[in-house]
Amino acid sequence: MIHFGVNKYSFMKLLTFPQRQKRARKRFKLATLLNQSLLLKQWTSPQRFKLIRYFSLASLSAFVIATALIAFVNRQREVRNLVIFAEENNVALTQIFSNTLWQEYGSFLSSTQALSNDELATDPRIERLYEAVLTQFEGLSVAKVKVYDLQGRTVFSTDLSQIGENKRQSSGFLTARSGQVLSQLGHRDTFEALQSTLEDRHLLSSYIPIRGASGDISGVFELYTDVTPLLQHINQTQRDIILGSFLILAALYGALFLLIQRADTLLRKQYQQLQKSEGRYRDQARELKQVLTELRQTQAQVVQSEKMSSLGQLVAGVAHEINNPVNFIHGNLAHVQEYAQDLLGLLQMYRHHYPQPAAEIQAAAEVIELDFIQDDLPKTLSSMKLGTSRICEIVLSLRNFSRLDESEIKPVNLHEGLDSTLVILNHRLKAGAARPAIQVIREYGVLPPVECYAGLLNQVFMNLLSNAVDALDEGMKARSLQARQENPGQITLRTSLIKDEWVQIAIADNGPGISSDLQSRIFDPFFTTKGLGKGTGMGLSISHQIVTEKHHGQLECCSTPGQGTEFVIRLPLRQDSFDQ
Repeated sequence: MIHFGVNKYSFMKLLTFPQRQKRARKRFKLATLLNQSLLLKQWTSPQRFKLIRYFSLASLSAFVIATALIAFVNRQREVRNLVIFAEENNVALTQIFSNTLWQEYGSFLSSTQALSNDELATDPRIERLYEAVLTQFEGLSVAKVKVYDLQGRTVFSTDLSQIGENKRQSSGFLTARSGQVLSQLGHRDTFEALQSTLEDRHLLSSYIPIRGASGDISGVFELYTDVTPLLQHINQTQRDIILGSFLILAALYGALFLLIQRADTLLRKQYQQLQKSEGRYRDQARELKQVLTELRQTQAQVVQSEKMSSLGQLVAGVAHEINNPVNFIHGNLAHVQEYAQDLLGLLQMYRHHYPQPAAEIQAAAEVIELDFIQDDLPKTLSSMKLGTSRICEIVLSLRNFSRLDESEIKPVNLHEGLDSTLVILNHRLKAGAARPAIQVIREYGVLPPVECYAGLLNQVFMNLLSNAVDALDEGMKARSLQARQENPGQITLRTSLIKDEWVQIAIADNGPGISSDLQSRIFDPFFTTKGLGKGTGMGLSISHQIVTEKHHGQLECCSTPGQGTEFVIRLPLRQDSFDQ
């Protein structure tokens, strides 16, 4: 067994004049065709030369890799052969030791259990054995000899300080004890040899079983041999192979380079004129392409803004129309409750003083279930008041969300905007047939009023919360019913004040999360991961624009697949410093 130790322009004019759009598209198509034609010419001239250059570079790389691989494989093979050869030599030396010195000293070395380490090291027979070993291995590359008894004790070593060491758990000793040979090649900075100290040497250590006349293992022989000259020869051979290969490579690459350089001179003269005209048309095509891309983005943003503006006007109108009759009903319910209590009290007083009414009155009371009306009327009025209170709350949330009367920057309570958005989304948070209700956790800090465009920020809140609900609904599809019940969807809202100058709003969910390769694109216009017809890809892009451009803030996304997503909004408390 052998082991080796070895940015934005304005395009509203284009929006209002369709003829300009058509002219821009025609110019773009013309520039594209010219560009393709020039690219075709380019392919027929310098591209071919580039292929030759790339081929030479690829050949160079392949040659270098092949040379290095051959040198590495050759060295490994030579080192393996070296280890095999040195191991066989060590086995032969062990056999000589066994036939000569072991016969004389074997019985003593096998029965030293009664001697202490000091006694064993100073025993005269050890000294004689040491002299015999020096004589026998003189002139050979042997650096150290060690003998172990069957219990793993070092009973002899040419380094007398190692006598008595216990190698019972050594892998080499255990291998030799089982009857096999184990050799290990290693490097030593310093090594105590037979009669000198070796420095910077490569040594092969072999653990070899010592067998007696009967063939039984009676000890373990460890032999260190210096194989540094052999390894140096192998390394020199490797360097010669690499040097020769590189000399051949340099000659071949030099000839190929001269050929390519001559071809380059001829091609460059023809290509310079083509580049002058090509560059001009390419710049025009690039500018037109950028104009159309930004025009498309601007159109989408205008459509989205108009849609949100129309929605805000509709919401505000509905809220206003509902608000007046609801307030009328809600305000009069208190009087109705008071009148009902007075009438019920009067009825109770009448019954007390006239317990036996006329038969006709008694019959009418039974028909209308007067006792039930006395009990149920207060409850009915209370339920009506609770319902109108809920309608008033919803109307207030709708008005707060639309904020049409707040088109300018003014101090706003951000918590009202968040709560109003949640009220509007309440129908999506409720439990359904496919999932339990989504839990909303509010961890609001103490925030002062923040200068902002309230309506625009409410639009950001709506986009982020709607996306969180969409993500939770999508994540529930892959879970079992039991998993949905045990780990329901959750949205956490956290607000805090940062250094008395900024506020932070974090909206987090425990949905499926967003992969790292998509996180860098989520704020790009028209980018969406939703299915066809379910998203325009403009929600997060517009939200990012509102936060960063309109409010000089920051909007960041942090997501871990399988754990959830968190969007963090940071806004300055005051906008006047930025306006200046």
